[in-house]
Amino acid sequence: MKRLTSTVFVLLAAQMVLGAAASAASIRDDICSKGVFNAGVKYDSPPFGFVDENGDVGGFDVDLVKEIGKDLTAFCKKPIKIVYKQVTSKNRIEFVQNGTVDIAAATATATYGRMDTVDFSNTYFLDGQRLLVPAGSPIKSTRDLAGKRVATAQGSTSEVNLKAAAPKANVISLQQYTDAFTALQQGRVDAVSTDSTILLGLKASAPDPSKFAIVGPFFSSEPYGMILKQNDSTWRNFVNETLSRVSADGTYRKVFAKWFGPKTKYSLPDPKKLQEIPPQFPVRR
Repeated sequence: MKRLTSTVFVLLAAQMVLGAAASAASIRDDICSKGVFNAGVKYDSPPFGFVDENGDVGGFDVDLVKEIGKDLTAFCKKPIKIVYKQVTSKNRIEFVQNGTVDIAAATATATYGRMDTVDFSNTYFLDGQRLLVPAGSPIKSTRDLAGKRVATAQGSTSEVNLKAAAPKANVISLQQYTDAFTALQQGRVDAVSTDSTILLGLKASAPDPSKFAIVGPFFSSEPYGMILKQNDSTWRNFVNETLSRVSADGTYRKVFAKWFGPKTKYSLPDPKKLQEIPPQFPVRR
């Protein structure tokens, strides 16, 4: 009898666990129910995410979020309103975890370390870290950073990479990349370091971009993924399906050309290498 009672208890417990898992709604379904899609994007990282002179949020990440919103509207069979919420390198993971945003499309490098607390979409952009300095600066690579003041963003992989690549540099971590660039313009730091395309956007925002230069070889690999809450494969798969669609139907190329094409102020040296969805992989940090 004792063994039978124990078996029944185990079966009931298993049924309760399975029932709870089945009843746990995906973020996708919650968005459909509320009709609102809360998307975390950066306001300080042109051309990925920024606020323009009219106060509108725009950028490469924002345009991809719009494609997810378009697919949500089709799936939910009703209009889905996208609400953009500002995130930073420091708080973007926390905002996904606590439900402030449903997704963070915010120049986030997919790393195994971060996957301990959040999930990522498939990689949608591949970049690497470099240095932004005043034109004519003696700094040409990370080897020249000993004793130099180098600004970056709090909570970013750039912060970690920089300390590893230039252990004798004086790393100054600020809230946003725009704060770091302001410090460089004011002469309070000798360089800014983060992903090359973010540096490109910062340089382009200067009154005279020719006064600044992006220097040195890449010293990291930065595969960007959209940050998602853990253990919600329904939502993750939905986002990945959108990324697959935009890659297949040519939308990704159009968005890429809009922000990084040869006629833009964010033009890349060799855009052909980056105009497709890149291989999928996180990095070990």
